[in-house]
Amino acid sequence: MYEQQTRPESVPRILWGLVVLAARVAYMAVRWATWAAAWVWRRLVWPRRDQLAPLALAGVGMALGAAGHRAGVPWWVTLLVASVAVAVLRGLLHRRGVDPVHQDSITGAAALYALWATTATGWGLNVHTLRAWIAITALVVAAWALHPTPRAWRALRARCRAWAAQIPAVLAGLAMAGVVVTGITMQPGGRVLFHLRLPLGVTESRLTSERERIWSGMGWRKDSIEIRQDPDHSAADRVVLAYQAKQDVARHQVIWDPAKAAGSILQAQWWGVDQDGHDVFVPVYVPGAGSTRGLYQGVPSSAKSNHLRMIAVNGAPCDSTIYLIIDLKAQAASLRGFLPRTAWLATTEEEATILLEAAAEIIRRRGALLTPEHNGVLPPTPEHPAIIILVDEFAPIWGKKVRNQRAVEAGLIVTQQGRALAVGIEGAAQYLSENAIRPDLRALFDSHNACYRTKKKEDAQFTIPDWRDVNTTRLPTGSSYLTLAGEEYPRRLDAPEVTEAILTATARETADIAPDLEASTADGLPGWADRWSRLPEHLLAYCSDAQRELATAAPPAGVTPLRRTAASAPPRRLMVSERIDVTAPADIAADVRASAGVDPALAAMAAVFTDARGADVRTGDVVAAAADKGRGRTYATDRLAAWRGEGLIAPAGRGVWRLSCPPEGLLGAVTGVEASLGGRRRGDGS
Repeated sequence: MYEQQTRPESVPRILWGLVVLAARVAYMAVRWATWAAAWVWRRLVWPRRDQLAPLALAGVGMALGAAGHRAGVPWWVTLLVASVAVAVLRGLLHRRGVDPVHQDSITGAAALYALWATTATGWGLNVHTLRAWIAITALVVAAWALHPTPRAWRALRARCRAWAAQIPAVLAGLAMAGVVVTGITMQPGGRVLFHLRLPLGVTESRLTSERERIWSGMGWRKDSIEIRQDPDHSAADRVVLAYQAKQDVARHQVIWDPAKAAGSILQAQWWGVDQDGHDVFVPVYVPGAGSTRGLYQGVPSSAKSNHLRMIAVNGAPCDSTIYLIIDLKAQAASLRGFLPRTAWLATTEEEATILLEAAAEIIRRRGALLTPEHNGVLPPTPEHPAIIILVDEFAPIWGKKVRNQRAVEAGLIVTQQGRALAVGIEGAAQYLSENAIRPDLRALFDSHNACYRTKKKEDAQFTIPDWRDVNTTRLPTGSSYLTLAGEEYPRRLDAPEVTEAILTATARETADIAPDLEASTADGLPGWADRWSRLPEHLLAYCSDAQRELATAAPPAGVTPLRRTAASAPPRRLMVSERIDVTAPADIAADVRASAGVDPALAAMAAVFTDARGADVRTGDVVAAAADKGRGRTYATDRLAAWRGEGLIAPAGRGVWRLSCPPEGLLGAVTGVEASLGGRRRGDGS
């Protein structure tokens, strides 16, 4: 019987098996190729990306030229795209903190390949363009591989990568596991910024408290790191660990740029570049809040005076600002070039005191200029200009001495009440201490303080918070740590150098726009009308023509010249062996006052009580009167105690006295007490 033959079922299975096998082989081949490519990228290419950068640029240029020629793109389109790419590359390198020398090298090579790609787009990949590509590639690779500067930079990059891998392990050993290094920024001078992301539970303050253990675990030298908030991220868990590879702190070479100078008092002033390369703008007048107050300290040659010159040059183009300057350094050696733009210059302690007292009087008089629309803050205008007082070396006038009392009291009024009335003050001094400025006065400088190089690290505590976290002793000339109002941590600031030539040129160019103090305030202001007549003669050469004419002219009519106290004249003393009765008539007291032998300090102290006309008198007023005549605090307080014992005065409170005898007989009585004191010292009377 015939049996029907069928196709075996194994054929489809065999075919399907072959297809599956081919797919698996292809998958394995792709997987192997992918793994090989990834291995080559991870092990060979990416670790040597710094060395292979010129070849990468060469490949990009070749691809861009070939693609443009094949697609028929006009040559100018390729040039435009390549130029934009070069600009973007430069911006990325700058953001990553690459040294400007290396930025020029890399972008220069990229520009060469951009020109080659433009030529290849128009002419095609012929023999000549290929030869040019080979020559450019060989030249760039040779320069990048053999030049010492790129080689040193690549070595530093390798060390930074090793540090970045080691930092999380060190922090994990300090119970801070989970810290991630998100980026590395290398700056000129061996400064490296490690951008960190902190895990939950690790704060910036906790990280800062472990600074010593961090640099010890990393093998870095002492005081080589600082930790702060990442300026590019507002999140609290993003911080920057800054490491200084060299012994000295690197400084950005900042050039003064007149284009960045403030054109108005309402604009923030450009003060330099911070440690991250960002421009720093600081307001000297805040709309709605008023003028600011700044305090600066640093050893000699640390560029404090340069900072004051920078403030002056910044605000000179503004027609709503006048400057009062106290320069006690070598007869105004720092700011004399700014004289044509200056409204008043004081070069002695006595003149500085007069200037500060006049500024305090300006504040009292300007209160009448406020209107309800001002809301308690006087806006600066050319009619009512803002006043900026620059003080270089304030220690001689604001120290803890009796003769500083007048200047300190005037300074307290200016710093306490001047903000709302557009009167700001900026002061600088060396070796700031408890004796260089009264503590109650120093506390009022809270707008922006800066610390330049100091002799000891502890000296920085007077101007910046968290002074333990920075080392001001290693600051180079022109660099400082700046603290602005509202900021918790100080930032590094590299200021441009403002020479006397720049200062003088700016002052002369802007002298014609300098406003005048409003008449309602200037009329009768003590020391204002005849201020130029007291200017030292050697500074006349720096004055403008109008100032020189005022300095050499006769004193204005109706103005009483201010009498200067001769500090070198020794006080005269009178020893009287006869006690004068306190009930002596007024004519005897007048004869005693007229006598040339009365101690001027004694007469000045008695005049304080008689001029008070029965009102209470403070001890400070009596001490100041004695200081004006060359006597110290001990002299005045000893006499007050003796007068109290004789019943001439009585205490009316703490540090307050009241007269207990007729005013006309006080001078004669105190002269008799002085004679009694002299007898006790000699041992021949009681």
